[in-house]
Amino acid sequence: MNNQKIIDVKTFPGKTLWLKFQDGFEGTFCFTDFFELNKDLSKKLQDDSYFSQVTINHDFGCIEWPNGYDPSPEVLYAIVRNQKIIISNKVVFDPSLGKNAWL
Repeated sequence: MNNQKIIDVKTFPGKTLWLKFQDGFEGTFCFTDFFELNKDLSKKLQDDSYFSQVTINHDFGCIEWPNGYDPSPEVLYAIVRNQKIIISNKVVFDPSLGKNAWL
């Protein structure tokens, strides 16, 4: 997997995130197209004001919310680049499948 750290983040209406990665690549995506907001940690993200509290954890190169919810930067990189994640010659993540991307 690509180990790109996130260096900048912005939020936009509709649960949209703009991310910039250490290699200079940047892009936007709708968070709810890929992540459920009904799990323990992600439930709070339903609230727009809470969603906008996302920050960067510079130690780990990931984004996170105050409750500790921190989606993998490798997965976010794949989403923004619209690339599959392949491990041991097997596709394990396909962003073209949205919320069903994990295979």
